[in-house]
Amino acid sequence: MGSLVGWGRLVVFVGSVLLVGLHASVSSAQEVLKVSGIYGGVWADSIRNAILKPFEAKFGVKLEIEEGISAVTLAKLRQQKGSPALDVVWMDRIVSDNAIVEDLVDRVDPARIPNLKDVVSQAVQKDKNGDIRAITTGFWAAGLAYNKKEIKTPPVSWLDLWKPEFRGKVALYSPDNAIGLPILVTIAELKGGGTQNIDPGFKAVQELAKQGALFFGGSPAGANLLVTGEAAVATLASSQVWDLQSKGHPIEYVVPKEGAVAGDMRVHIVKGTKRKELAEKLVDFAVSAEAQRALATMLLVGPVNSKVSLPPDVAAKMPWGPGGSVQTLRLVDPYVILERRTAWVERWNKEIVK
Repeated sequence: MGSLVGWGRLVVFVGSVLLVGLHASVSSAQEVLKVSGIYGGVWADSIRNAILKPFEAKFGVKLEIEEGISAVTLAKLRQQKGSPALDVVWMDRIVSDNAIVEDLVDRVDPARIPNLKDVVSQAVQKDKNGDIRAITTGFWAAGLAYNKKEIKTPPVSWLDLWKPEFRGKVALYSPDNAIGLPILVTIAELKGGGTQNIDPGFKAVQELAKQGALFFGGSPAGANLLVTGEAAVATLASSQVWDLQSKGHPIEYVVPKEGAVAGDMRVHIVKGTKRKELAEKLVDFAVSAEAQRALATMLLVGPVNSKVSLPPDVAAKMPWGPGGSVQTLRLVDPYVILERRTAWVERWNKEIVK
């Protein structure tokens, strides 16, 4: 009898081990989420430390993370359409708009994202049918940066770029950056045109080009032009200016009186993901007050959760400037730009870059 009991216990023990092992394997498969498009450098570090690592710790999830710019992320989504290897991706607004139009990212059910109730309306990105396809996780904006050792009278308006004293000292974003065309639209508007009449914008930028203006894609490249003295005034993201200041460079940031031109970093659930429930949890956490406060503090981007309060030193460096808000940013209609992007880029390459 003792022998039979021993064998029984052994069978139960082995069975329990097998069940535990099987459960662990299934659980592990369910708790791995593939995330891509978190940019690079300080942007990637901030997203990791403010959102991704805390999410892993809170939910016991393993994230497989890929860094990369938005254009590369979009290319991956196109290649993987119908059978995606990615689950959640970050992309900038113009690239995000392409992904939405091409149906590469899934619809977001507000009922599955509890923190969405606290998110400002400008951060909820919908398709033309009114379905939510992306949520902004931080607003950034481009204003004017200048070297205070070279420039004694700071610029206060976008139109100051054409002042005689700045001649040959100006650098601007090109359409290679997501903010480039919104800035072109802003210039056109201030010169009497707009999205329906972009000619004044091109004419004004042509004038700067003839005066020796420089054009750049990535914000680090623009920052380098200011640091090396190749430019004294530049269109630049506020967060890039704060980074320069932290390194001891004499660069100041100005929110033009007409408003800084906004960009945003958006999170998306990839269409066709087999881990949608877990992806929804990550999106929900990304827009929580906890994650938004941390991201705003680390990266100095504007938070989207209305319940976030920031210390004075951080609030002073928000992209909309002291006393501003998301309401004071210039948000150019992304779909208007998307419809005209190819033609405008071709025109830029013919008329500006020669």
